[in-house]
Amino acid sequence: MSSLKEIVEKIKNQDLEKALKLCDNYNNKNNQHIISNFKGVIYLIKGDLELSEKNLLTSIRLKPEFEDPIKNLYSLFLKKKDFQKVLFYAKKLIETNNNNIDYYYKLAYAHNLNHNLNETLEYYKKYISLDGKNKKQAYNNIGCLYLQRNNPKTAKDFFLKGIDFGEDKIIINNLLKSYILLRDKENSDIFFDKAKKIDKEFIEFKYNEAKYLILNDRIEEAIKILVDNIDNSQFLITLLVLYSNIGRKDECNKLLKKSKDRVINEPEFLNYYGLKLLYEGNFDDGWKYYEHRNSKITDFFRDTQEWTGEKIDNKSILVFNEQGIGDSIQFSKYIIPLTKISKNVTFAVQTNIQNLFRNDIQNLSIGTIKDCKDKKFDFKIALGSLIKFFFRENLDKNENLLQTNKDDDLKWNEKISKDKLNVGIVWSGSYNGANEPYRSIPLKSLRKIFSLNANFYCLQNEIWDRDKDDFKSLNLIDYGKYKLDEIASIIKNLDLIIASDTSLLHLSASLNKETWGMLSFHPDWRWGELNKITPYKSLKIFKQETFNDWRNVEDQIYIDLEKKILNKNF
Repeated sequence: MSSLKEIVEKIKNQDLEKALKLCDNYNNKNNQHIISNFKGVIYLIKGDLELSEKNLLTSIRLKPEFEDPIKNLYSLFLKKKDFQKVLFYAKKLIETNNNNIDYYYKLAYAHNLNHNLNETLEYYKKYISLDGKNKKQAYNNIGCLYLQRNNPKTAKDFFLKGIDFGEDKIIINNLLKSYILLRDKENSDIFFDKAKKIDKEFIEFKYNEAKYLILNDRIEEAIKILVDNIDNSQFLITLLVLYSNIGRKDECNKLLKKSKDRVINEPEFLNYYGLKLLYEGNFDDGWKYYEHRNSKITDFFRDTQEWTGEKIDNKSILVFNEQGIGDSIQFSKYIIPLTKISKNVTFAVQTNIQNLFRNDIQNLSIGTIKDCKDKKFDFKIALGSLIKFFFRENLDKNENLLQTNKDDDLKWNEKISKDKLNVGIVWSGSYNGANEPYRSIPLKSLRKIFSLNANFYCLQNEIWDRDKDDFKSLNLIDYGKYKLDEIASIIKNLDLIIASDTSLLHLSASLNKETWGMLSFHPDWRWGELNKITPYKSLKIFKQETFNDWRNVEDQIYIDLEKKILNKNF
């Protein structure tokens, strides 16, 4: 009779057929759960996932508390990319043995695969608190999680905790990436030097190097690195985006034509290509490619049918937010025509802006994702996908879903001084996104405007590190710490809003407040041909004439604002 030790040795040595034969010849009935697990492992190595699963399930049936087949099923479903099953077996591992610290790491990883942010963070932090052996990797994974969600400020804090357990090129490059996104040139310099010394040929460093050079306005050097590594699709797509942003249209189109077939199935490229086409006014193809954006992913409504334009007069439909606050505000108006063809429309928005939307429109209810996740709907559609059905409709430019609180409106009417022109100002947005670092403006580039005789109110809730010294030296009234629904009431009581391409620009313009928008040389797709079809009635645009140079914007706003102040009667 073969021994268990012999079988293990054969598996280790990849002598799989011999290992299977030994398993078949093993006749100790007390260990059949072990044999079934061994056979599951053998078939897993051989790539026969069906037979592997069958044997591993047999092992669990024979002895439910046996951990090995549960771990192996976890690995099997990772291979199959069935992430819900991965999560199921990760939970089962904890249920079977909650004293094994490594299982919390597996559970965190499984939640991450299923886009469960809160649970992922909970179990990585649990793993760290239990003194797991690989705390550096756990901290790094948490940091990456925040990077994926466009929060480099929090990400870098976790990366910094990670390097306390040892520096390596991965975590150093992640820190470099974070500081680049934060436009923190001082720390970018420090970690650029560190990363370069560790491994200057590391592909992640080469990519970060290109981004670092862009941050420092060394565009031609960045282009050279991207061109030298153009066989890597990440570099190729970044080069295409860079050519678009700096206005080198011919080079962009030439590269696109040459390389399109190579990256046509990559989500990042498909998203970029969709946005490019939408900007140019090729809506038929643009919407098609735009559907590949990563933000469309949602786990709450996976089993609900996607709406594709069919008749829904007596059906329920969920429109869910899947991008930023600005998108929710700007594109919410397209829900209005939807309520004309469906008697049961639900709009799920971010919790922090729920109060901004009206609840008095027939056939429409407003909620959050959390409110809706356990409800049943006949159809679903992402807000970004809804646009294609209604963007050509002749919508009333003054009609939208926004509202303000009347009590707050009165409160701020009494509080805000009437002695001068009252101007709300927003110069930067989030740290990430397709149009960063171009859409946000260094505060120092607007100093000339603040010399005018007006009351200036800061409405943004975060001051970037690069702007803090300038912010302290300028006479700005800081209202940025208020919640967004209250800021909406503040906006209503100001005379003018001057804003970069941010959610507050969309909020102000949607409230029909006079708004001056400061746009980059090649702005976001929504400011292309779509804006010509459904523009904001109250918005005046000031656009860069030269890439990454805000002087013409500052000068023109100064001239126009000076005139407005002189014409204002106090």
